[in-house]
Amino acid sequence: MKEKFLISLCILFLCFDSLIFCQNESLLEKKLAGGIVSLGIYGDFGYVIGPQKDHTYYDFISKDSIYDFGRRDFTSYPLYANSFSMAYGYLQTQFEIENKLKLRIAFHAGHIVDALYTEEMQSMKWIREMSLTYYFHKKIFAEIGIFPSYYGAEIVLSKENLHATRAYIADFTPDYEAGIRLHFKATEKLTFRGFLLNGWQEIKDLNGKKAIGLGLNFSNPKKINFDWHLYFGDESPLNSTIKKTKYRFYSNSYAKIFVGKRLIFFPVLDFVLQENGFNHSGFDFVVSPAASVRYRIGKNYGFAGRYEYLYNPNDIVPELKTNSPNGWQSHSFTATLEFSPIPQIIFRLEGRYGFNKDAVFRNSINQKVKEDYYGILSFAFQL
Repeated sequence: MKEKFLISLCILFLCFDSLIFCQNESLLEKKLAGGIVSLGIYGDFGYVIGPQKDHTYYDFISKDSIYDFGRRDFTSYPLYANSFSMAYGYLQTQFEIENKLKLRIAFHAGHIVDALYTEEMQSMKWIREMSLTYYFHKKIFAEIGIFPSYYGAEIVLSKENLHATRAYIADFTPDYEAGIRLHFKATEKLTFRGFLLNGWQEIKDLNGKKAIGLGLNFSNPKKINFDWHLYFGDESPLNSTIKKTKYRFYSNSYAKIFVGKRLIFFPVLDFVLQENGFNHSGFDFVVSPAASVRYRIGKNYGFAGRYEYLYNPNDIVPELKTNSPNGWQSHSFTATLEFSPIPQIIFRLEGRYGFNKDAVFRNSINQKVKEDYYGILSFAFQL
């Protein structure tokens, strides 16, 4: 029933936008009430080859034991191997009066939504964004509502990343937020940010304790884009009786460095420090450095490579919980060949190989192994 409702809603939006846009030179924009109404569409679809076949497992999405085919662990995409699948898709409408206000609402679906919105109420899982941006001054503005997160170097829109799939740590870093974000554009290149949020990737506040965040962005187009964000919040469960606080400190920084017109260098560093008052006193930590390089071949082709390391020995990352003696300590390598016939569309052929210190992955006969690998052919578009 909910699927039919979402499909009907999308059709309604499409019909509405086609009516108001038909008289404009752009099919996706229309002047209205002193501002611009626009429509945005995104889709990401692919086929994955991997060792996973049929097996019974505990599914963290449905919270039940399931007999399934091709299901992979420790990832939001590719969630299934040996299968065609839609990683992510959204439909978005926006009304904007430049330097005054912006209203946006977007609905989404796909395996990434299935994997990352497990703690949200069913009605909220469909919402990618519902926000109001208000400009007090052209250099000072605030956002309030539900919106994609600034945390993490690789976002759920793979077209905007250097690879079709994301690093292991990316599914842990917040992909969405609910709250208020304040922006101060100090110069044309430098922006400071401050956040007050419901919590770590939470639309519904799970424990009644708000989180705060700080960040800065330095952007010099086609030369460097540097981003650094901090998060500080209490992640203790609502029913915690052992300890009243379980603070998490998180830092994410990355730089997209343009070397000439063809080469991009992309170093990333994630660091987590979390209070551990349930098993022993003190703090646990996670560190994950990574680096990608992309080289453009001609006008339409490119090649990218990525290396990532993730050190999480105490299993404090829920999405990567192994219950193994050494937790999660992995190395991973990714190689991507891309073809972009026009800027709105990208095709990718990608292979990935990773290995963990303990046997945590599954092979074709459902045995625990140390190695993980897959190949993927995908296309993504954004209009």
